[in-house]
Amino acid sequence: MLRQALVIAAVVLLLAACGGGGGSPRLSADGYRAKLAQIKQEAATAQAHVALGLQAKSLSELRQRLEDFATATSKIGDDVGKLSPPQNAEAANTELADGLHETARATRGASEQISKFHSTREAISYLEHSPANQKGAHQVDEALTRLKQLGYTTGS
Repeated sequence: MLRQALVIAAVVLLLAACGGGGGSPRLSADGYRAKLAQIKQEAATAQAHVALGLQAKSLSELRQRLEDFATATSKIGDDVGKLSPPQNAEAANTELADGLHETARATRGASEQISKFHSTREAISYLEHSPANQKGAHQVDEALTRLKQLGYTTGS
């Protein structure tokens, strides 16, 4: 009983810390830009780490980099989904979160696929030619294009 109460208290504290609960105030345009800039930095770090997978010495190292990237991308998608953007950015924000989640899903699927290969060279070739993340990449690109048009981001 005490354990259950502690778990419930911990969940309530986490939701409060994350701004969860659905009652978070809508971000101002400047506040949203700042959050997107922070998220862009997190995404760049995740992409830099997964890019090192091209130098992986083993399939297990490559798979671990892909799994780490999928986890990071999923978390970033969760963070984007929790934002309360200005009203004119709601649809693009939702599409961005969805695209990030789709990218994480596709990356996990690719990681499973490369376990069938015998060398990192074969696996990397598969990854370079695989259309697995077309949907996620398209969603992210569309969302970022729209957010740029709205003045919330610069570049991609």
